[in-house]
Amino acid sequence: MNSSFYQKAPSNLGDLRENIQKYTKYWYVFILTFALCILGAFIYLQTINPRYKVSSTLLVQDDQKGQGEVKESAFSDLNMFRSDRKADNEMEVLRSRDLIYKTLKDLSLETGYFVKGSLKDEELYGKNLPIKVTLLSVNASGYLKRPEVSAYNDHQYVLKDKDQKWILPYDKTVQKPGYQIIVSKGPAFQNFTDPVELKFKNLQRMAESYSLTGLVVLPVVKDANTIVISLTDNVPQRGLDILNVLIKKYNEEDVLRKNLIAVNTINFIDKRLHALNKDLTGVEHDVENYKQDNMVTDVNTDAQMNVAKSGEYGQMLSNTNSQLNVVSSLEKYLQNSSLNVVPSALNINNATLADLTAKYNATQQERAKMLRTSEESNPLVQNLTAQLVSLKSNIQENLQNIKKGLQIERNSQQAMSSRFNSKVRSVPAVERGLLERTREQSVKSGLYRYLLQKREETTLSLSATVPTSQTIDKPAYNSVPVSPKTELIYLCASFAGLLIPGAFIYGRSLLNNKIRDIKDIELLTGVPVLGVLNHVNKNEAALIDHNSRSTITELFRYIRSNLNFMNNGLPDQVMLVTSCMKSEGKTFFSVNLGLTLASVNKRVVLLEFDMREPQLLQRLHLDSKIGITDYLLNPDVTIDELLSNSRKYHDLIVVDCGPITTNPSELMMHPKIGKLIEELKRRFDYVIIDTAPVGQVADAFSLSAYTDLSIYLIRYNYTDKLQLNILKDILYYKKLTNPMVVFNDAKVEPSNTYGYGGFGYGYGFEVSKN
Repeated sequence: MNSSFYQKAPSNLGDLRENIQKYTKYWYVFILTFALCILGAFIYLQTINPRYKVSSTLLVQDDQKGQGEVKESAFSDLNMFRSDRKADNEMEVLRSRDLIYKTLKDLSLETGYFVKGSLKDEELYGKNLPIKVTLLSVNASGYLKRPEVSAYNDHQYVLKDKDQKWILPYDKTVQKPGYQIIVSKGPAFQNFTDPVELKFKNLQRMAESYSLTGLVVLPVVKDANTIVISLTDNVPQRGLDILNVLIKKYNEEDVLRKNLIAVNTINFIDKRLHALNKDLTGVEHDVENYKQDNMVTDVNTDAQMNVAKSGEYGQMLSNTNSQLNVVSSLEKYLQNSSLNVVPSALNINNATLADLTAKYNATQQERAKMLRTSEESNPLVQNLTAQLVSLKSNIQENLQNIKKGLQIERNSQQAMSSRFNSKVRSVPAVERGLLERTREQSVKSGLYRYLLQKREETTLSLSATVPTSQTIDKPAYNSVPVSPKTELIYLCASFAGLLIPGAFIYGRSLLNNKIRDIKDIELLTGVPVLGVLNHVNKNEAALIDHNSRSTITELFRYIRSNLNFMNNGLPDQVMLVTSCMKSEGKTFFSVNLGLTLASVNKRVVLLEFDMREPQLLQRLHLDSKIGITDYLLNPDVTIDELLSNSRKYHDLIVVDCGPITTNPSELMMHPKIGKLIEELKRRFDYVIIDTAPVGQVADAFSLSAYTDLSIYLIRYNYTDKLQLNILKDILYYKKLTNPMVVFNDAKVEPSNTYGYGGFGYGYGFEVSKN
């Protein structure tokens, strides 16, 4: 069967109307809650003090581009000493607890002054103070006290602390448990009429509160050096004073920090100059000693002179060696030769050798002339020969003397040449050693001059220190308070007045897990609804009268007409009535449906198949004699005996279940049940079977094979929504034949009207959707 034929998709307009009606029926609750919320908002606004926003704009100069950093540090030209002053850094400085604490302390905000009013207390400040209290000391218990000061005369005042009172003079120290104060006359002393309540405040905690949330410091735009400082206060003048003093303290701290840096820098420079002076003296003495030890005046000049001397002695040594070679050659020549001509001495500058050589050569030439004309035995020749031998001997002796002199000269020249060569070779080492000492001397000397210059610069900066911040907009407050926002509070109260009852109604509906709406059945299960039965009071008859025009009677008649209409012409002779749990109206429905069908001259038989807790005969006030159990277990009992004992309501025949057995589930599967139902189908127009709840036992499923139609009872505000899963399971696995739902016990409430099962005419009863 096409279940979509029986279901009607509700229109959006209908859903909207139903949802609105669910809330509008409690219109009086909405009006009352709305009025109470508006009244509560009005009272709330009367009990709190308005808070005003106080703000100021500050420009933080970038010292990297200006002159502030140069004045701030003598070593500003060194990146290692540079500290960038950016807006983000200065924002944190302005929010620092220490700076805020100094501001609050400077303004003497450790004491609050209040005048009691009818709904709220008024806080006094500045020119409105009739008295001025100096808080000398306070402990933890003192912060909890609220002493009260009232006027007594021009010279005395009354101090009240709980139940104690004292009359005290002005400007005198007062020591009380928890605090010590001095009360003086204030700017508005002439207006001192109402008592003033004192509240001692912990400035440390106030500074912490301002630092965390109270003081808002933000840049005007991202990465800009312009920042906005703001806070809210119920006394605008106090907020102005806090910002003014805060900016003043910030600038003073900035200047003090710069001056402190300058003074510390000067002290540091003085210490370094004193240490450098000692170091520089030691380095200069080291250079002096080094030059003396190495006999150096100027390394380059001395090196050039040593190179020249080394070359000169080298040349002289070369000449001496040449002369020695010549002498050696002459000696060898004289030893090997006879009385031949002696060669000249070439580069040997010796007059004696030259004279001897000249005489020897002249004598030899003279002898050679005489030998041309005379014999060697000639006395003259022999005389010349003797002269030559004597001269040769003298020459050799002279050569030996010259050779010894040249050797001595060569040794001396070699020594001098080695000495100057050694000096030339030692020049790099000497130059390196001197360079190391002079470099250290130069570094310390340059650092000494640098520190002297920076000391003078730092000394000059002390006389020209200015803060790096500039106030663009002086502190000012908005005339319109930022809190409380009156319009927003009234708007929220209006919404609360509507939302609170609405949320309560919705929550109550959401938490209710009982079925209160027929749409829950259609949407969650898809099972078609055969009809709706309204609630029947206890004083009404449990059985309908076919001559009655009551609502319940008409609803059963509507269900009767729907049996053929919703069954698409399929057989509906055998009907099974069941539910999820007991007390959902199965027996009530079965009896009245049978009576409704019997009222149109239909032969109807009603079978009690609830063999666990039968109630059918009890409802009809009939006595049980022979029942279905007897028929199934006793072969001698016939169907005619069952029917003959049950005739009372005209064409409605009621058959009892008989004695209760211990195995009803097995008895439901007896083969004689099929024969019984087939015989009853032949004799009657309708067979109605009243069974046990399927949510508790499975008896009804055993009878499903013999039925044409299954009617599932769901009771308003009694059946749990989770139990619809049983109905979905029945529909999905087709455990019952052609299941339909009857919504039973619907209450009459002013909500959405349901007609006869949602089809046809409305008959004046309504089902709550709450």
